[in-house]
Amino acid sequence: MEMVEKDSWGMGASPKLSTRHHRRAARATSLAAACLTFILAATVHAAPPASQPADPTMDWLMNQATTKPAMPATAPVSPPPSPFAAKTSEDARLATLTLSNGKRVVGRFTTTDGKPIRIWDEAEKEYHDIPFDLIRSMQAKITWERQQPEWHFKASGSDVKEYTGKTYPAHEMQYVVTLVNGQQLTGGIVAPLYQENAEGGTTLFVLHKRDKGNVGQTLQQLVYVQRVEFGPPATQPATQP
Repeated sequence: MEMVEKDSWGMGASPKLSTRHHRRAARATSLAAACLTFILAATVHAAPPASQPADPTMDWLMNQATTKPAMPATAPVSPPPSPFAAKTSEDARLATLTLSNGKRVVGRFTTTDGKPIRIWDEAEKEYHDIPFDLIRSMQAKITWERQQPEWHFKASGSDVKEYTGKTYPAHEMQYVVTLVNGQQLTGGIVAPLYQENAEGGTTLFVLHKRDKGNVGQTLQQLVYVQRVEFGPPATQPATQP
């Protein structure tokens, strides 16, 4: 009589049932492995990126641009216009300029672009702005001039002056301005005059209210613009006499 092993529950195990049981277990194991593989793959693809997700709209806009916009860190700052910037040639006027040493300069002259000649009226305590093209002439008038003694403070923080025994020239002046209609104004002026030359450059002359020379110079060596006589607006380059 053939002996048949009993299972753990005390029942005899049929060979056919045991075979089917092993097949089902194998299929279940394969299915479980396939499910685990699918879940792992889905988890990897669905994992969020390490960096912050990109904005799809911004990505599209950036892809359409041929070049990236260059934005400066700060807005460009234009330098302030210089008060000694020369005017354009269209505003030049023929004039004869006479210096205190007797030298005469004839040519085309301009002043600061867009600026009038400003005169300080000491009597009225106010400024008068005169358009450059309305001036017929300007004549210097010395209010005082002298040799100034050179000095320095005796020590740092001290108010005691110590004189060196040397001098330098100094003066203060006003200009009598005559307009094309004959009207005259007198006062202090600080303004540039530019003489244009054939090479396209300019020579600067300055109308001073106060001026001083170097130590050791005399009053005669402190040269200033003594007179300016204007003609009509310049259309052709003037020649030097």
